[in-house]
Amino acid sequence: MARIIIFRPTSLPNYMQTVQDLQRRAGHALWFRGSGNIAHALEPSLYRHPTSKKPLELQLLERQLMTRFRQRSLPYHSRNLSDDWEALFFMQHYGVPTRLLDWTENSLVALHFALMSSSIGGRSGKPKTAIIWVLNPHLWNERSLQHLSYQGGPLAPGDAGLKGYAPADLPGVVADFPVCLYGAYNSPRIAAQQGVFTIFGTSGDSMQSLVKNGTFPLKALSGIAIHPSRISRMRTALLNQGITESVVFPDLEGLARETKRHFGFKVR
Repeated sequence: MARIIIFRPTSLPNYMQTVQDLQRRAGHALWFRGSGNIAHALEPSLYRHPTSKKPLELQLLERQLMTRFRQRSLPYHSRNLSDDWEALFFMQHYGVPTRLLDWTENSLVALHFALMSSSIGGRSGKPKTAIIWVLNPHLWNERSLQHLSYQGGPLAPGDAGLKGYAPADLPGVVADFPVCLYGAYNSPRIAAQQGVFTIFGTSGDSMQSLVKNGTFPLKALSGIAIHPSRISRMRTALLNQGITESVVFPDLEGLARETKRHFGFKVR
C-alpha cells in the first residue's frame, strides 16, 4: 500500500516555503484543506450518517435533505433554490450534510483552519497533529474522469464532466470517484475563503484511501503536518500576519471570535 507524502514544517516561513515548492512542481494552482486532526478522513458529511451507508441510500438521503431544506428555509432567505447546484452549495454553507467537501485555493486560510481547530490535546489529553491536505485538482480529475479522456482542470456546474454527479441525476448516479469543481460564491465566507469543492460519487472510500490503495496517483494528494509542539507558535505567527477570524469569517460571528481572543478568551 502506498504512503501519502507528508511534509513537516517547523515554522510559518518554513510552511510557506513548502507550499511554494509544491506549487512550483505542480505547475498550476493547488487546493488546500486544513484539519486539526491528521486522523480525520477526507470524506463528506453525508457519508458519515450512522446507518445509511449504501450508495443508493445516500443518494436518496441527499434528495430528502434537499427537499426538506428547500421547504423549510423559505422564511429565512430570498434566494431562488430551484437550481439543484445552487441549493447544494447553499446547504453546504449552512452545515446541512451533502456530498461536497470544502477546500480552499488559499494555503494560509487552510493553515488557519488547521491551527485554530486544533485542541492541542483535547479531552483525551493526547496531542493531535494538525494537517493541511494539498490536492492537485488537475491530476485528480484526470484520474476520476479518465473514461472521458479528460485533460482539464476543475469543473464547473453545467460541464459535461459532471454528468452523473449533479443532484438532478440522482438516484441512480453512475459517477464513482470524487471530482474537483468550482462552486457558486453565494456567501461572503466562501468568497473570503476562496472556497472550492470536491463532490463525491458512489465510492465510499476517503480520498486518502484512494491514494493509498493505488487508485489515484501519489502526486494527486499530499499533506503538510504541524506537530502539536509547533501549533501555538505558528498560530500566533499566522494571526500576526493578519490571517485572523474576521478575515476568514467576514461577518459578526468572525468578529466575535476575534474579539474574544483579543481579550484573552479561548476561541475554538
